[in-house]
Amino acid sequence: MTKRNYDAHQTKINIMETAMKLFAAKGYADTSIDDICQQSGSSKGSMYYHFKSKEQLFLALAEDAFTKSWDHWLECSSSLTSATAKLYAYADYFVDHHNRPLNKAGEEFIAKIGPNSEAGQKFFVILMRVIDDMESIVKEGIAAKEFKHEDPKELAFIIMSYFSGLSDSYLFMNREQMKQLFHNATRLLLEGITSDKGD
Repeated sequence: MTKRNYDAHQTKINIMETAMKLFAAKGYADTSIDDICQQSGSSKGSMYYHFKSKEQLFLALAEDAFTKSWDHWLECSSSLTSATAKLYAYADYFVDHHNRPLNKAGEEFIAKIGPNSEAGQKFFVILMRVIDDMESIVKEGIAAKEFKHEDPKELAFIIMSYFSGLSDSYLFMNREQMKQLFHNATRLLLEGITSDKGD
């Protein structure tokens, strides 16, 4: 890599890291291109060289964040031998690594651009990759007869929606309390909440 290419790459990384912090802190709508350029020390020319728009920048951030998060999870979970163990471990991982403020910015992003827009469809594809990743755990559990034989994609969507909803608890719980909540929620998900008669 030439020095020029290296410098351009570093500029791109700096823009993305700065934008990530700003989107998480201020939300999507309240973060402007000027904010990102000022905080990153980059010119608008540099910004638009790497990203044609704020939408494209947010999509690049989302894809990068989800890909890195899942790759890291695979590394952390490589020694686990059952889908049940992986689901409990993923609940812990979700608490430790989930960026709820940035996810809120994602919800705001979709609300602003619309789910049927080109950028909205691209964001949906990125989100579906996350569902596909969870689906691999579900399929493993079904094959090992740990989980009921349900539609694996639908079950993966339910699990991710379940965890995502629970993540709002960061507003009033510390990390350890959240981990206990997620552990209990995972147990209830696996066991169901129907009581045996007479209990």
